[in-house]
Amino acid sequence: MDTIINLSALDTALLISLGIIVTLGILVFFLAGLHRVPKNHAIVINKVGQFHCVYTRGVHFKMPIVYQRAGIYPLSPMVQKYIANNGNHLDVTFQIVDVEKYHKNHITLNDLMKRIEKENSEINFTVLSDKFALFGLKFINITKSPN
Repeated sequence: MDTIINLSALDTALLISLGIIVTLGILVFFLAGLHRVPKNHAIVINKVGQFHCVYTRGVHFKMPIVYQRAGIYPLSPMVQKYIANNGNHLDVTFQIVDVEKYHKNHITLNDLMKRIEKENSEINFTVLSDKFALFGLKFINITKSPN
């Protein structure tokens, strides 16, 4: 016994529409999970609100909804201005070297420098290097800048 399926033009159009919608849904889902990480940057990925991993340069895929981008950080040296307690204007050069540690302890340069000034009577290269390392940073240089 052969079964003959007789589809009307309306049924065929509905099946084609459903196929197109499912295909677009899969495409959108896939594209939502793609992340392009630029050169000298890193992206932190959280899984259900907790740190999961760090993506570096390249294109990566992650499952949308479960895995979420939590931050993007430059890995090249940065220079930021800081006004010390004594009124000196300083240019501080530093670099993120441990993205996971920096992300978990995220602290601004101003907060870090104020903490260092408060805890240490004398600030030198060794003190700055040690304190910066606690937060996943590498201290490079500090110079006095014009106001």
